[in-house]
Amino acid sequence: MSESSYGITIGIIILALDRILKILSTRYLFARDILLFNGLVRLTHVRNPGAAFGFLPSQRGLIIFVSILALIFVIRLFRKVSYKNFYFSIGFWILIAGILGNLLDRILLGYVIDYVQILNSPIFNVSDIAILIGMATILFFS
Repeated sequence: MSESSYGITIGIIILALDRILKILSTRYLFARDILLFNGLVRLTHVRNPGAAFGFLPSQRGLIIFVSILALIFVIRLFRKVSYKNFYFSIGFWILIAGILGNLLDRILLGYVIDYVQILNSPIFNVSDIAILIGMATILFFS
């Protein structure tokens, strides 16, 4: 299996996991929260109409536009960067999965479903984590 194939597979798994957890959040957490690890982790259901941390809540079109631009920028960057290794490729596909996960929510639902909170952190989802891990991996291995 090639480097890109591993990355694509990981990206698909992340995207599928995010979609499944968002569906489960909508079904089972809409009316109640679940506390884990003595309240350190809270599973909840939040509809975030804005960008990160609820920023720009009434700017759906702008956020979708910026997300598509980010997706195009990342794809073009990946194609131009001559130094590609296994970890860079994995990071790229993780980042793409994260961007697509939240973009699909914004386009299809008009908001992003968030469902995890650790301590008093902002509430987030798997796509948010994928974006952070993907960017960190790309920066570290560039």
